[in-house]
Amino acid sequence: MEDKEEKKDKEDKEDKEDKEDWHTLIQDDNNFSQEVPFDFKKISEKLKNASTSPDKLNPYYTISAIYDFTKFFNSISSALSMGFSDITEKCGIMREKFKQYPEVTDIQNLLEIEMGKNLHKLNKDNNKSLGHGNDEYKNYISACRTFLRLLWFLEYLIDAFESILKDNGTGPIKKILGDSYNKILAPHHTFLVRKAVGLALMFSSGGDVARNVDIIFGYKEYNEEARKAIQDTIDLMKIIWKGGHAFYEKNDLLGLK
Repeated sequence: MEDKEEKKDKEDKEDKEDKEDWHTLIQDDNNFSQEVPFDFKKISEKLKNASTSPDKLNPYYTISAIYDFTKFFNSISSALSMGFSDITEKCGIMREKFKQYPEVTDIQNLLEIEMGKNLHKLNKDNNKSLGHGNDEYKNYISACRTFLRLLWFLEYLIDAFESILKDNGTGPIKKILGDSYNKILAPHHTFLVRKAVGLALMFSSGGDVARNVDIIFGYKEYNEEARKAIQDTIDLMKIIWKGGHAFYEKNDLLGLK
């Protein structure tokens, strides 16, 4: 029989191997499927793994956690899910980049590689004006630009979840999400995108958080356990956001169009 120390060593080794095998995990379409139901507790585990090295963010745990949060909106309303469909597309772009650059070790490393190749400003619309109109990068969309927008989304989730706790579960979920959108994401979006999200919120269903806590967060009631789980998730998202934001701030990339 294995003693406790041997068992722990074995579990630590398996955990280490799992974290190192992110290249395989991030290319597995089964890990990025809208058909898999939203699972708040699984997302929390992914965030916990991603937050262990905020200055060298693990690509799989970070991107898949953000992707899974799009299912959060679907659990509330299919209209909301459509309103945030661009997030799933951006997660797809990031996955393609890791396939394109197999030597990458972490998210920040990918961004550094793009900067070294002077590809970080490319957004497909400006490629020609930046000298890539007829080469292999003519349709290139940079990971630098894409991940910045995923950080905006993460900041939005942080604000919305903090509002849920502040209202102690009594606030209408639709209003909370709308207020956080107007505060965090709307300033970055065009009129058409703002209009689309506004319509999605208008036609979405959903009452207060407490009455929907089982659907949204997987808890039977909005109690101390549920509140702690939400706060722990906020704290983990903040670690990841700060790690990513620090890179953009240091390299003067916060204004990427």
